Amino acid sequence: MPETHNKDLTDSDAARAQELFQSSQTFLMRMPDIRVMRLRIAAGAVVLLLFYVLVPLLNLAGKVPDYKVNILGQYLCYAIVALGVDLIWGYTGLLSLCQALFFALGAYAMAMHLSLPEGGGQYKIPQFMEFAYYGHGGELPAFWKPFRHFTFALLAGIAIPGLFATLFGFLILRSRVRGVYFSIITQALAAATWLLMCRNEMLLGGTNGLTNFYRPMTADRRWIISLYLLTLTVLVLAYVFCRSIVKSRLGRVLVAIRDKETRLYFAGYKPYAFKVFALAVGGMLAGIGGMLYSPQTGIITPQQMNVEESILMVVMVALGGRGRLWGAVCGAILFRAARSSLTSDFSGAWLLVEGLIAIVVVLFFSDGFSGLWLSMERQITAGQSVLRASITIIPLIAVCLFLAIEALGLTPRFLQADASHSQSTAPKYYVLIAVLIAVGIFHRLALKMRRRHATSAAIVPHTDTSLEAASAKGGT
Repeated sequence: MPETHNKDLTDSDAARAQELFQSSQTFLMRMPDIRVMRLRIAAGAVVLLLFYVLVPLLNLAGKVPDYKVNILGQYLCYAIVALGVDLIWGYTGLLSLCQALFFALGAYAMAMHLSLPEGGGQYKIPQFMEFAYYGHGGELPAFWKPFRHFTFALLAGIAIPGLFATLFGFLILRSRVRGVYFSIITQALAAATWLLMCRNEMLLGGTNGLTNFYRPMTADRRWIISLYLLTLTVLVLAYVFCRSIVKSRLGRVLVAIRDKETRLYFAGYKPYAFKVFALAVGGMLAGIGGMLYSPQTGIITPQQMNVEESILMVVMVALGGRGRLWGAVCGAILFRAARSSLTSDFSGAWLLVEGLIAIVVVLFFSDGFSGLWLSMERQITAGQSVLRASITIIPLIAVCLFLAIEALGLTPRFLQADASHSQSTAPKYYVLIAVLIAVGIFHRLALKMRRRHATSAAIVPHTDTSLEAASAKGGT
């Protein structure tokens, strides 16, 4: 009898030790369930198939207009920026409000090349330089001349934002400025640079920016598809690069800075160096996104670098899920698609609707939309069937399908707004809200049933034990 008791105690201690060990591991070190791995691979394959194959085929078949593919390519540019924002904010804990500045620096570098004849520009020199008040007599300024070469413009679009972020980060973060003070300084930097770029003396087009690029890039199907696929490929490579960072020892240090920076000082680390690295990588990713953005829009202005744009980039990451790279990409695409749909359907109140969406996400989806997927993974790991756990992500699937159909212009006519009534709300929004409410009610009822079942399972063994004890006492 004592041997059995000791064996049970040993097994219990071993199970408890294993549980404590698993709970002590970070998300960077845990090995997911095999079913979860299969789901991740399947979801990734479906997404890649959709963007790489389905969208181009629908465009070639005439189902998706060229301008929709062009706009989708612009969404992907913001997704590249979102990866950098998530690396800085989600993993390192720095809330930077100047990412739009780095985005615009890359965009301006490519736009300067595209404005010149060597880049397909329509004029010998940018048209705004021909005005008399610049006083250049039709000559190209010296700092514009290197941008005649595509290679220089490409390197400048990456190096200038990276060097800017490195220098700024070194000066600020070395002084241990952090928290809300860092955010305020980055916001002030973005505002000051925006005011500077708006001045005509900068010879960058002032408030009108740079335009008159090679027209086929936004009008010819071959150019549109090529730029779209190029942007998508760069996004995939940027995701792989960022994932390799966060899965390495360097990524663990970044997470440690976010969670408990002071402990790293006692361990002999210099956290500011890692912060500068994260800020530099985020700045270069934003610059790459900006370089791909310019040719797909045909214009770049200081409006792309103001504080509002930087805040919206943070909102994109929060919507998808902070601290998860794929969540940042998903949030950027969904947010931009939702913004485009709202501005066309609710021209007078889209800002209010956009704000309500942000509030709902913060209150009910604190982990972003990616939190729904992670909840499903936890349920599968706990032993639930994949089909039953998939109910959790139905809201995410519904929103993604709705915005994908909207972004590609495939919404059925009977679900669109009536053109004769400008104030009418499109039926598609009622359908989406009804689906989300139905799923929410069903999920709440299923949760109550699971809790009731768990309570019953916990009470029944306790009752049986009491009866056995009473019987044994009566027998003696």
